[in-house]
Amino acid sequence: MMDYWENPALALQAIFGRPEIDAQDMKAERLQGPHNPREFAQKLYSLESLQPAILRGRAAEPPEPYSLQWFLDIENQRHSKHGKWIPKLLEFAKHPGEKLLGVGHGLGTDWAQYAQNGANVIVCSPADAQLDLVRTNFRLRNLPGRFVKAHPTSLPLETSSIDVVCISSLHHGIDEPEKVVDEVYRVLKPGGKVLAVTPAYYDVDYWVRALFFWNRWLRPHRGKNPLRCKRRLTGSQVNTLFTRFVEIRVRKRQLRRQEVPHVWRWIPLPILARLMGRVLVLKAFKPLNVVLPIESPASLAA
Repeated sequence: MMDYWENPALALQAIFGRPEIDAQDMKAERLQGPHNPREFAQKLYSLESLQPAILRGRAAEPPEPYSLQWFLDIENQRHSKHGKWIPKLLEFAKHPGEKLLGVGHGLGTDWAQYAQNGANVIVCSPADAQLDLVRTNFRLRNLPGRFVKAHPTSLPLETSSIDVVCISSLHHGIDEPEKVVDEVYRVLKPGGKVLAVTPAYYDVDYWVRALFFWNRWLRPHRGKNPLRCKRRLTGSQVNTLFTRFVEIRVRKRQLRRQEVPHVWRWIPLPILARLMGRVLVLKAFKPLNVVLPIESPASLAA
């Protein structure tokens, strides 16, 4: 169906952003990735469904890659148990009839939920591979959507034309996230909402390395899993990025009990996730009192 596996490492980088790489030489041809169609699809499944590693040896035969059941299985995995926080914090059911922009990485699993709940979804991505997969996800579900090839720092959308922006990750191939936030601010209507998810700097691996420093020698590869990227932000950095917005709230989520050292496992997982989860979830609003640019008479006449 798709030929992404012809250059799988580049495709994975385009769809899911930058992996964590220790080598200083980050040339594209040196990136590692699966090298056959089914393994590539399995890697996509693993990343989108929030699995810490590629699923192998499953009892049941997995569905055909890129089929409707494949996308539905990803959705069930992503939004159950470890990802139960996603539907609530990303407010899937709260925006019917509103115009929602999706930018960032992934297969569009979350953005499809907005469309199912009546939002008018626009997806912008600079990567053909990602747009093809998201478009397929929507088409198989019979969901309407608009898919635009564009970099998040230069969105082909009118100023103050969007009700809600959902950013799936601020690290997604973005060298200057400030420009992305500026562009999101521009396209949002006054009072419009931004929901953003981005990897957390102070996650469980940070605290394990800091408090159990001997693991640096005994377990040097701790934390190098597909869900952990090289670029991560602190809560204060996220607040600084969105300083032009109001009612900013940042939460920390996403943690599996098996990722937690045994000495901490007596603590309830929801508490641990709020202390050392892998992602930060932001909710903020564009101020209502923003002065909109006055259009010239010539533009109004046109």
